[in-house]
Amino acid sequence: WYRYHKMHHELTAPISLTSIYCSPLEQLLVNIVPATAGPFLLGSHLATFWLWESMVLLVATVEHSGYHLPFVYANEGHDFHHRSSTSWFGAMAFLDVLHGTDEPFSTSVHGKECTYHVP
Repeated sequence: WYRYHKMHHELTAPISLTSIYCSPLEQLLVNIVPATAGPFLLGSHLATFWLWESMVLLVATVEHSGYHLPFVYANEGHDFHHRSSTSWFGAMAFLDVLHGTDEPFSTSVHGKECTYHVP
C-alpha cells in the first residue's frame, strides 16, 4: 500500500494542501469512497450530504495545516507521521496505542509537548 501512499508523504511540512495530495487510487479508496459511502448508504438528503462532505474536507484540511486550533483535534501526531512515517497511522491513534506504534511519537520531543495524548 505504501507504494500508492508515498506520494502523500513527499511533502513533509504540514500544509493544508497535503490533505488531498495523493495518487488517484488513494484519492478514490481512502478519500472519496469512505467519505461518501455513509451518506449514500443511509439515503441522506443532499443538503446533509454536502454538510457532511464540508466537514470531512475541513477536518482533513485542519489536520494537515500544522496549526493546533482550540476545540479541534490536535494534529501534532499527524505532523510527526508526515516527518517520520514510523507512527500515528490511524485516526486519533487508538490503534497505534493498541499496537505500540505510538511510542516513537509519544517519546519524542513533539509528543512530550503535545497537549493531547490518547490514553
